[in-house]
Amino acid sequence: MSEFGDLLKSLRKEHKISQRKLAELVGIDFTYISKIESGAMDPPAEDKIIKIAEVFKTDQDKLLLSAKKVPSDFQKIITENQDVPVFLRRSSTFSKSQWERIKGIMNEDPEDGEK
Repeated sequence: MSEFGDLLKSLRKEHKISQRKLAELVGIDFTYISKIESGAMDPPAEDKIIKIAEVFKTDQDKLLLSAKKVPSDFQKIITENQDVPVFLRRSSTFSKSQWERIKGIMNEDPEDGEK
């Protein structure tokens, strides 16, 4: 099974939604849901994953990342700022304390940095 397939099945069971009902709500064939959960098929396109997240009222980024997909709004950020690819490449070497400092910066009020 795939990470996405496992997560999808877990969410479905937790919310007590059948494959047929989920397929109906998302607009795909129920046999595709079964194949995704078993790992026989790749996860659906981003728009369908977002609909699945809405059905389960869960974080769409978590679902997209479990499907190994980069959210389309991230693609814009990555391609429009030349520092982002550099940051992403270097991030694999960051220590735990560096990540903690980065998280602290991310949690700062953006207005504070402009004063």
